[in-house]
Amino acid sequence: MLKKLCFYITLLSSSGLLAQDAIFTQFYAAPTMLNPAFTGSTGGLRLGSGYRNQWLGISSNLNTVYATADNWFEGIRSGIGLQVIHQSEELGEYSLSQFQASYALHLQITDDISLFPGIGFGYSINQINSAGLFFEDEIDIGSGLINPGSQDPVLTNLIQGSFGYFDFSAGAVLYAENYWLGAGIKHVNQPNISFLEGEDLSLQPLITFQGGYRKSWHRNQLYGSDPTSFLFITFNGYHQALYNRFDVGLEYGFSRLTLGILASNTLDKILESSDYFLSVNPNIGLKTKSFKIGLSYDIPVSAIGNVGNTFEVTLQFFSPSTYVRKRMWQTKY
Repeated sequence: MLKKLCFYITLLSSSGLLAQDAIFTQFYAAPTMLNPAFTGSTGGLRLGSGYRNQWLGISSNLNTVYATADNWFEGIRSGIGLQVIHQSEELGEYSLSQFQASYALHLQITDDISLFPGIGFGYSINQINSAGLFFEDEIDIGSGLINPGSQDPVLTNLIQGSFGYFDFSAGAVLYAENYWLGAGIKHVNQPNISFLEGEDLSLQPLITFQGGYRKSWHRNQLYGSDPTSFLFITFNGYHQALYNRFDVGLEYGFSRLTLGILASNTLDKILESSDYFLSVNPNIGLKTKSFKIGLSYDIPVSAIGNVGNTFEVTLQFFSPSTYVRKRMWQTKY
């Protein structure tokens, strides 16, 4: 059985699939990865990390790890954050590392509504090991043997080692007491991500839109004790080149336990045999006042279900909020 596929190298020059942004099942656990406008949105310090193992059913699965940190600064009415993400794919021995800083200004529009515009600036590093690739002219279809020493011109032009590029993002989030709506765009500058010398392959902008509603109940409403249960409804949409995805779900929390379910959908079919409904994703979590750990497991229901399931674990830390509501004319810089 061939460990590497000969058409893999074609993807490097014909599409941006290898540089597509990481998609997270628990997207709400890494909001600053989606939209820089979420930076500082908790009103305090927020730390997050996660691990995602995609396509468990095949040997060449995709692994993603990330870490984030953002904090609210009352003196400048702003949030500042950092995000680091690393993806690795055994097929072709490909990896992508991204580093980003984000900033969001918090504007109080009314007593109940706030607007957070945000920007992000980052640097990404792509790397592929060409020694791990097989080309068409190296494969003897009749015998199945590999004859090393490809003469494919693509190999001559392949960038050896790694290369990097700068990246810019922007977004905005509208907050009310129990709900929020946001939209963001990444890769505003459309950097060149081609692995081939002399080729210009622009990374297409990733547009996201998200929202949520949260309702909490207290054991004793009269004395305003900490919430003992809540209902959380959320959605997130992606659009990048030909790729469109929409996730929607809910989570119910009681005591220290959370249970939820999400559905992943595509908005249009690239292939006639494709399905609109991609997967159903149950999740479970444990939470305290400052920590939350979440586990999710994607169960494919589409025609591509044979590539296997996806597992994801997230960890979050929150410090107490120091956010004070102020109108714009009350803010002093």
